[in-house]
Amino acid sequence: MTERVLTEQDRHSACWLKLKAYYEERLALLRVQNDADLNDMDTAKLRGRIKEIRALLGLGEDKPVIVNDEDRFKD
Repeated sequence: MTERVLTEQDRHSACWLKLKAYYEERLALLRVQNDADLNDMDTAKLRGRIKEIRALLGLGEDKPVIVNDEDRFKD
């Protein structure tokens, strides 16, 4: 997915800022848990949760424009 999900206005809304703060705190807690001595299955589950939270937080970030190599070399 290359297009933004949230508009600039969305990213400055009170709702998004609350959600962002919540997920940043949750991410910090999951990272601490990830540093603990867990079995392989629990570690994999935890890393999946971390990845999903990072994806959610990524909704509010600027995304770089992706240019196809074919388009770059056209005159």
